[in-house]
Amino acid sequence: MKSGHPSFQRRHALATVVFFCFTTCAFCADKKPAPQAGPTPVPRALPVRQEQSVPAKLDLAAAEAIALRYAPQISEAYYKAEASHEELREARSALFPQVSGIAATVGTGIGIEDAFGATHSSTATTRIGATGWLNDPSVYNRQSDGLLVRQLVTDFGRTPNLISAARYESLSQEERTRLARAQVLLLVDEAYFKALGAQALLRVANETEAARQLTVDQVAQLAKSKLKSDLDLSFAKVDLANAKLLVLQSQNAVEEGMADLSAALGLREAHQFELAGEPQFAFPGDDIESLIAQALQYRPEIVALREEVEGAKKFATSERDAHFPVVTFQGTAGRTPIGDSAVQGNYEAAGINIELPIFTGGMLDARYHAALDKANAGEKSLEGLMDEVVRDVRITWLDASTALKKIEVSKELLDSANEEMQLAS
Repeated sequence: MKSGHPSFQRRHALATVVFFCFTTCAFCADKKPAPQAGPTPVPRALPVRQEQSVPAKLDLAAAEAIALRYAPQISEAYYKAEASHEELREARSALFPQVSGIAATVGTGIGIEDAFGATHSSTATTRIGATGWLNDPSVYNRQSDGLLVRQLVTDFGRTPNLISAARYESLSQEERTRLARAQVLLLVDEAYFKALGAQALLRVANETEAARQLTVDQVAQLAKSKLKSDLDLSFAKVDLANAKLLVLQSQNAVEEGMADLSAALGLREAHQFELAGEPQFAFPGDDIESLIAQALQYRPEIVALREEVEGAKKFATSERDAHFPVVTFQGTAGRTPIGDSAVQGNYEAAGINIELPIFTGGMLDARYHAALDKANAGEKSLEGLMDEVVRDVRITWLDASTALKKIEVSKELLDSANEEMQLAS
């Protein structure tokens, strides 16, 4: 067709208009709006957690209950466990049919010319050459609506192993929730008894200061009567100064203990509590090997890591299964109410698709070996954690045993001191 032909000129003009519209839209989309004058926006303040009133008197059970209600570590672990449950649902979804609704409106070059009132003599079919992929090059003017159904038939174990890996990860997160709860309770118990001990030490320091103040007053009176020397009075004042230093140190220990206890309870503000004494715990027993066996079986961090390692093994197996074929069923049905006569009307089709990876440049092998190495690393990490737990149980057992022996020795020392006091009086 010659360049002076009217139809060619109309098509050339149409192409020019379309190109101008597209370039204008792209320019407008990329152009950022100019900033408007006005006050600088003030950033929103971070949300402040509302803390309920806490009692002034606390026992250990009440402290643990408050910590379980306020501690953010427990909420964090809970949400991570819930997220792992949703990931398990996501993995399971691959076993169910995937149904999608599709609406497509397609216009060929000739169809666009018709919309602008141009005339042509060729057919309404367009064949696309450079598509970037292998597909049917014929394109028809149409508006179609339909459903697309995909169903996995088998992938030779890959999807079931992915589901198993997600299930083990979910179990691991549940154990980590138990671990977070146990760690919070341990932190509260340690802070509670530390603060309780600091309060007891402060009472002793106050009594010591009062007793030494009385001694200083008595020695001062005796020094005035020349029954005691000034050196004796100086020694008594030194003892009083040491007692005052002990009071200051004890007061600081109480403040630190209350700060640690408030933080362990999940409270941002430091609170002053009147703590109730707790009865002495019974010693777990002399059979340390049974305690170690229980720790290795029930400690949440060990159970969580064990589940995580099992999940890593399942994931490695799924990466190995990626070498196998994937068989899927696909079906579609719908209607084309508007368009070329060749495609108008109802349509439906179904088929089986088999996809087999033949050459991927080593990607599948690399993914499998990487997953296998991570699973092996997880096993070694589990072994290291078990060694740490055995060491911790032994050290804790020795510390508890030594503490109980100190209590017995302190009781004997107290009885001896009381006996000496009675004999002296």
